[in-house]
Amino acid sequence: MIADLDDTLKQLLIQRTPLDPVQVDINFEVPDREWSAGLAKPTLNLYLYDIRENLELRETHWETELQEGRGVGHRHAPVRIDLAYLITAWTRAIEDEHRLLWQALSTCCRYPLLPAELLQGGLKGQQRPVRLSAARGDGALKDPADFWAALDNQPKPSVNLVVTLELDTEMTTTAPPVTEVRVSVDSFERAARQRKGALIEEEALPGSGTAARNGEKRCRRPGVQGEEVVRNHRPPEVNPH
Repeated sequence: MIADLDDTLKQLLIQRTPLDPVQVDINFEVPDREWSAGLAKPTLNLYLYDIRENLELRETHWETELQEGRGVGHRHAPVRIDLAYLITAWTRAIEDEHRLLWQALSTCCRYPLLPAELLQGGLKGQQRPVRLSAARGDGALKDPADFWAALDNQPKPSVNLVVTLELDTEMTTTAPPVTEVRVSVDSFERAARQRKGALIEEEALPGSGTAARNGEKRCRRPGVQGEEVVRNHRPPEVNPH
């Protein structure tokens, strides 16, 4: 997929800047000192230096799709991945270098979404448009000086380009389609009675005076046939005399 993205970006610069590939080379090599010493003609370098998930575009839902003869399939939404490129121009004259870099920046800013007709290989199957973001200040490359020092090369003005692709994790499940739903009112009432766990109806026994003194009561409980007598034994009265 990354190789397809490289080819797509190359076609974007060639066709939409436009750039003549005979006059200007476009490559994706590591721009270290050894590489730059072997350049024979003006070159635009797009160096892929960082890959990470775009957390702002993260989707956690499952997508539903009908599968003929197999029921209903559920696919996890693709992961959105940011690929960060560092674009630099390499020419003998500094003014040509600046002009070439500005042309590349102008093209990238003009297309916030990669044109569908330029997509190469596996990028043609992307469900969501391929997003471009150029020259933003929140790139992963925080200190260009350290970057060029690590490559043992002279510092160069550069354009940070971030391309957002989707990565299909192929997490799928299949289940038979739901064709009928049944709702029972009785089941809801029964569940409510079970959760309540209390007496539904309570009434005093005949001879309420005697029942009250003996702590008796008659009640109906859920699931119990007939009535139940409950006696609460009161402590004996103590004569203080």
